[in-house]
Formats: sequence, structure tokens, C-alpha cells
Amino acid sequence: MHTSDIGTDDTAHEYHADNPDFPAKTVVATLFIGAFFGYLNDTLLNVALTPIMKDFGVDKTTVQWLTTGFLLVMGAFTPITAGVIQWFETRKMVLFTQATFLAGSLICAFAPTFGILVAGRMVQAVSAAFFVPLLFNGILSIYPPNKRGTAMGVITMMFTAAPAMGPTLSGIIIDHTHWRVLFGFTAPFMLAAMVLVGKYLTVNLSNISRPKIDILSAVLSIAGFGGLVYASSNFARLPLAEFILLFAASVALVGWFAYRQSRLATPLLNLRAFEYRQFRHCVVILAGAVFLFLGLELMMPMYTQQVLMLTGTATGLILMPASIAQAVAAPLFGKLLDKKGGRFVVLPATVMLTVSLAVLWLFLRIDTQVMMLTAMFTLMAVSVSACVTGETHGLNALPKKLNPHGAAILTTINPIAGAIGAAFFVGATNIGEKLSSAASPQQAMLDGIHLAMGSALVLGAVMVFFAMRLKRHEADKQV
Repeated sequence: MHTSDIGTDDTAHEYHADNPDFPAKTVVATLFIGAFFGYLNDTLLNVALTPIMKDFGVDKTTVQWLTTGFLLVMGAFTPITAGVIQWFETRKMVLFTQATFLAGSLICAFAPTFGILVAGRMVQAVSAAFFVPLLFNGILSIYPPNKRGTAMGVITMMFTAAPAMGPTLSGIIIDHTHWRVLFGFTAPFMLAAMVLVGKYLTVNLSNISRPKIDILSAVLSIAGFGGLVYASSNFARLPLAEFILLFAASVALVGWFAYRQSRLATPLLNLRAFEYRQFRHCVVILAGAVFLFLGLELMMPMYTQQVLMLTGTATGLILMPASIAQAVAAPLFGKLLDKKGGRFVVLPATVMLTVSLAVLWLFLRIDTQVMMLTAMFTLMAVSVSACVTGETHGLNALPKKLNPHGAAILTTINPIAGAIGAAFFVGATNIGEKLSSAASPQQAMLDGIHLAMGSALVLGAVMVFFAMRLKRHEADKQV
């Protein structure tokens, strides 16, 4: 049971949404604002990097730390959120996280040097690591299992739409103002969210058990997961030997972290969530979906600009329908999951995703029609949206005591799977180019893209296999 008021031990309602006086939608909306801006910041600076380089006199390798460093810190700190969230009252935790993000934004907006700008981004990233687990835990506490899909569908929209909106939004702001405005414009939204949290969030959304936080586990988590994100994000820039060494060392640290969790009486991240089959299957499907989507989002502009020889504006227009379709479809998939269950939504989605990958693999040519390309990429993106919505099915299979840990696991998966997916598509394309015997650079690039797409089909088939093993949630309250 959950506390109805801070400091109260019992309540008449198992889930807060069962209480007609509880402002469920308002509370979720205030949590959503922070998480949305956290994910928006993943790509918000992509278009702003060039003017930032000019203002501070730094090169491309250095300026990339504004994006790579953000992902690194966010991915490194997310695994420790499960333990930290159980130490503090929800309202205080949310307000502190929002205030931290606001402070980071203001540091960036007024940064006199590049070093301080990077420091501000790192502060933003720490808060972003907590936003999504707080939102997940809020939904799991507020809504019963049969009503979570709709709310989680909105989160899926955020996962996919927010990063896609970043470059477009930043481009408009930079064209008309200055890159510093990118950080300043978030302040009013965050302040409004803080006011709403202070007024409406009067309950604890997590039990305050204050579990012992193992310092070595925290260090292993930050070093291991942070190293994975950094190595994968910089695959194209790092020397091969350095990449292999860093990636292997990071995997070893993550393995040590996982082993230590199995030995601790109070693990920092309780990996026993993986003992639940439905959760385990959904993690694999989620990782595959994020891997493919973020990898293809990086590869498609390479194809349109270097093979089809289209402009950046044309590329944006090709990708835009996919973002719109995802934003519209995700909440609908959530409602459908509530009514029909995870298998009903996820299995057709994995099949449709694999089919769309196969069609792209077969029809990506030097003269591919733009409308055909747009339609296939949109179909792929909508399929990914449905796959990600299936994470609700996995969370519903967990007992309440594992909710914070399940949320932290899923949130950790996103940046790591995305970074590895981007590295894979870039690496496979480069390998294909080198193996190609084509006479023109366009055809060589196309051969590389075909190799990457063909390899991706294997992952699509794996996702279908695991989707076939999904059951109705009611039948899966077992290990």
C-alpha cells in the first residue's frame, strides 16, 4: 500500500488514481515536463554546435562533449536512481531534480567559457537521469496495471518525439536569436512545473525505505555504463584499438557491477527483476527497438545527403512525418495495450518493423523515390513506437517492491542501446564501403548501407521471437 500523505502509513486506495480527489493527470503532467526536457536536451544542441565552436574557439572533437558528455553522465547515473529515489519524499526529490536542471540550464545560458558550458550540461544530465525513473515510478504508483498503458504511451511519445524535435527547434531559435536562448527558454516551463509540484504533489509515490547504498556499486555503475555510452557514441572518432579496449573494459565493469548486485543483501539495482520472464522479454524488445530507431535516424540523413544528394531541408522533410506519426500513435498504442494486452500490440509491431527493414534493404537505391522512402521510414518509426509501448507489459509483470528497479533498468537501456545502435550503423556502413568494389562514392556508400540494413534484419527476427513469447499480464505473475 502507498502513503496517502507524507508521513501517513495507510490509505483507503491501493492506487492513487482510484481516489477521485487525487489530481492524477496534473501530477503526471508535472513529472512529464521534466522528463520531456531531459530527452529534448539529447539533441537540442545538434544544430547549435557550429556557432558554439565559433564563439569559444574550439574544434569539432571538443565541442562534441556537449552532446557526448550529456549522454555519458545520464547513462552513468541512471542505474543508481532506484536506490536514491527510495531515500527521499517524492515531492522533495522531484523539486530538487527540477531545481538542478534549472540551475544547469542557467549555468549554460550565462557560461563565460566553454568549460563552464560543459559543466552546466553535466548538471543538466544528472537531473535528466532522475526525471524518467521518477515519472515511471509515479505512473506505477498512481495507475493500476490495466490503466497504465495510456500513460506510458505518452512517455513513449516523449522518448521518440522529443529527440526528433530537438534539431528543428534549435534551428529555428538559432536562426532568429542566439544559441544561449536554447537554455533560457526552458526556464519558464521548469519553474511552472515546480509550482505545480509544490501545490499538487502532496503524496509519496515511492515507499521511503532508505536502502543502504553500496559505494562500490555506484562507482562501478558510473564507470561501466558511462564507459559504454562514451565508447559507443565515439565509435567513428576513436582509433579501433582504443575503442575495443574501452568497450571491453566497460563491459567488464558492468559485469562486475551485475555480479556484485547478486551478492548484496540490498543491491543498488535489483537485477532480480530479470527473473520475471515477461519483463525480461520486454527489455530485449525495447533495447532492439531503440537500437534500430536511433541507428536508422543517424543513417538515413547519410543516405539522403550522400547517396540521393538531397539537401538538409529535404532530409528533414523526409524524416518529419515519422516524428508526427509517432507522436500521434504512441498514446493510441498505450490505450490498445490496456484493453488487449502487450502481446496484441507488440507482436504485430515487431513483425511490421522487420518487414519495413526488409523493404528498406531491398528498395534503397541511388534513385529511390522520396515518397517511398518517407512511407517506409514512417512505418518503421510507428512500429518502434508500438514496441517501446510494450515496456508497460514488462513493468506490469513485476511486484511493487521491484518497480523502482524495473524503471531504472528500462531507463538505463535507452541511452546505451541508442549509442550502440548509432555506432553499429556507422561502423557497418564504413565496413561495407571499404569492401565495396563500386566505382562511384555514391554506390560504395549504398553498399555499406545495404550491409548495415541486412545485418539489422537479424535483430528484427530476434525481436519477433521474443514478442511471440509474450503472454497476457494476468497469466504472468510468475517467475
